[in-house]
Order: sequence, then C-alpha cells, then structure tokens
Amino acid sequence: MLKQIKYIAILFTGSIAWSSCEKVIDVKLDNAESQLVIEGTITDQPGQQLIKISKSVPYTENNTYPPVSGAVVLVTDDNGHSWTFSETTPGFYTFPALKGETGRTYTLKATVNNVVYTASSSMPAPVAIDFLDVKVFNFGGDDQKQAQVHYKDPAGIANQYRFVMKVNGIQSKQVYAENDRLSDGNDVPSVLFFTGNNDDQDQLRTGDVVDIEMQCIDKNVFLYWYTLSQQSSNGPSGGTTPGNPPSNINNKALGYFSVHTVSKKQLTVQ
Repeated sequence: MLKQIKYIAILFTGSIAWSSCEKVIDVKLDNAESQLVIEGTITDQPGQQLIKISKSVPYTENNTYPPVSGAVVLVTDDNGHSWTFSETTPGFYTFPALKGETGRTYTLKATVNNVVYTASSSMPAPVAIDFLDVKVFNFGGDDQKQAQVHYKDPAGIANQYRFVMKVNGIQSKQVYAENDRLSDGNDVPSVLFFTGNNDDQDQLRTGDVVDIEMQCIDKNVFLYWYTLSQQSSNGPSGGTTPGNPPSNINNKALGYFSVHTVSKKQLTVQ
C-alpha cells in the first residue's frame, strides 16, 4: 500500500530577535532542486505489485508530485528470478502476478534518464494480528476510544513492524512503526492513535469501521518509517526540524523500497 508523503528539500536561513514578552522569527525558505522519489512495495500477497516514481516538489507547494514516465524498472531476487515492471499509467509501474517469499532478498533497479537507482529489501517471517479491540482512555473526565492491535512477537528474532490504519476508509495521518527491542517474545498490545485527514477526528466513535494492516518490515525500511513517525508525532509545536527520512535507495533518491508481509483485520467500534 502506498501513501503520499510530503518530501522536503529546503534550506532554513534567517534571523531571530527577542523582546521581553514575545519572539519574532524571520524564516526564509529556499526551495532546493527537485529530486526523484521512488515508492515501491513487494508483499507476500499474490497479485499486482507496484513501484511508483515521481518528482519531489517545493515545501511550499501542495502534494501534487509530477509522475516520471519512461523508466526501466526491474526487480530481481537472490534466487536468480527477475521481473520487468510495465508502466500502466504515468509514473506507475506494475507487475501483474508476483508473490514475495519469506527469507528472500529483492533488489530494485530503476533506470531514469540514464541514471540507475537501486535498493534492496529482505522479506521477514510473517507475524499475524491475533485480534483488534478498543482501548478507552480518560482525559479530563472524558472517555476517548482508540484502536488496539494484539499480536505475538516471536522470541529470539529481531522484528520490526509498520501499521496502516483506516477509519471508515480514511487513512490515519499518523505513521506507526515499532520494533521488539522491549517486547521480544511477548504478547503485544499496541495502541494506534487515530488522526483524521482534516484533524476533525482524533478518536474512534461508535459505528466506526476500523481496518488495520500490519506489515513485517526489515531494519532499513523500519528506520525510514520510524524516523517519519517521530517527525509526525511532534506536530506543529514539536522540536524537530522536518526533513526527509533516510531512504534505502541510492543516488540520492527519496522514498523507499519495502519487501514485507501483510496481515489484516477489521473492527466495528461498539
């Protein structure tokens, strides 16, 4: 599953002046040169797999990323197999019938304007969602409902996870990524706090339909999503200057190539 991400290429310059009761900040945003963005996934679910190639846009513009056509996109594995992806719509490269295998390492090679971009990702062993439920928090006397994922982490193996949550078909703006550094071998309850697209809903309500996808990802892909989650969790008043998360793609391309397993479950909030 691909989700549009605002990739940033800016320089911060300016001066700061203080008075006794207020702070004035003059910030100049210098838009840097557009960069290639590759967002690709191979999953353990049989069917069409997708590689999306586009160009980044200045931070001050909206989330409309120009598609990149005419690329040559090839995926190979460490067992000698190869798959050539075809451009089905501008910037979208697909292979109609490919199922990733646990333990295999896959390499993406995308040639764009005679420049070759490569990335590798390995598919971990699958971990399934056991069940979903709703956890109720009390804030200031008000109850707040949030989704909770339950799963069993395999003991003795380093595991990394990403979650994608949709509520009534709307994907949460929050990025969810975690590992088992403190939960190896445990039954894990993981709360996913929902943030709607227009910030008009930050909790679940009776009758909401919640769809959650759990992905088992490798370490490099985890670093990408975890870095992004740390930035998104700070919000507009946070202390982290926004930047692009570390990509596993070479030649200064942005984005990610993720080979992962998928487990899905649905819940209707009572």
